[in-house]
Amino acid sequence: MKILNLELSNFRNYKYLYYNPKGQINVITGENAMGKTNLLEAIYVLTVGKSFRTVKDSELIQIGGEQTNLKALSINFEYEDYLDVNIYKDKKNKYSINSDDMNLSQYRRDFSSVIFSPSDLNMVKFSPSERRKYLDSLILKLSSVYEHNLYRYRKIIFERNKLLKKNINYDLLEVYDFQLAKYGVKILRERLKILKEFENYVKYHFLNLSGGESLKITYLSTIPLMSDEEEMEKIFLDSLKNCRKRDLEIKFTTIGPHRDDIDFKIENLSAKTYGSQGEIRTVVLSLKLSEVDIIKNYQKNSPLLLLDDVFSELDKNRASYLINSLKNMQTFITSTNLNEENFRSLNADFYEIKNGQIINY
Repeated sequence: MKILNLELSNFRNYKYLYYNPKGQINVITGENAMGKTNLLEAIYVLTVGKSFRTVKDSELIQIGGEQTNLKALSINFEYEDYLDVNIYKDKKNKYSINSDDMNLSQYRRDFSSVIFSPSDLNMVKFSPSERRKYLDSLILKLSSVYEHNLYRYRKIIFERNKLLKKNINYDLLEVYDFQLAKYGVKILRERLKILKEFENYVKYHFLNLSGGESLKITYLSTIPLMSDEEEMEKIFLDSLKNCRKRDLEIKFTTIGPHRDDIDFKIENLSAKTYGSQGEIRTVVLSLKLSEVDIIKNYQKNSPLLLLDDVFSELDKNRASYLINSLKNMQTFITSTNLNEENFRSLNADFYEIKNGQIINY
């Protein structure tokens, strides 16, 4: 995939912006708070349909505005597509490709971006919710079925937790438990399937980046894992019944995919507990490069790669490995420092953002 041009109206700090990226690799510089990350966010919204920074779409609209409009001309599978996203403050968002309206799931089926920002470094050591969010966002780029199952599961969890806070209706709780087991097992099986494929890519990149160290991704399930789907549903149901007393006491569903975690182990030691800052950077860089690989494999097309001020976080060897990986995919890199040593070997086009406008050097 490649963006040929894009146009933003009332997006974040941009009243209006037209951008025509000329090269395969595009380096965007500028002082802090000029809108570099906002531009990457706009590209992400155009290709994924959602922001990587906020769950509230209204925050994308310029202060005082009622809507934001994002447009782009892209080339995908050798065909040109005109992308159009309208995000509203008080009504449903609109997505269209070549003037054909569609829902979010349909819109993002053939497009994708991978974002790497300094905040991603927190994922390994911070709360399990951050790691679950990362895994879910990855699988959502690969499977529309997973999107449906995750939506159903979250809705049931919401209703079950609401019931736990009221005078309990055990008959209704049984219904919720049955549905929860059904969709929960589907989510677990898809997570494990994707994670097994994903881990092979991650191991490869980590081995090369670390100089020979091993990395293992372990899925920490709150439900015993079985190969047979029906047997696993039964175990899920039994586990919910066993935890019912505790759930009623704290008025919350304490087991299921929404409570699971992932552990990254370097040489069999948990990176969350024992990993150095350098090792954490290597894990995250391996994850991001592996995202590109698995998306290529599923979509048979390269995603866009968005690198938000990450070179300042990488040493020379990791930066060099990343640069050598930027082949055959359009890449957008932001930095506050045009003279950064890592950029000297880049065959790139350079731009500066200043006062809400972008200038080609």
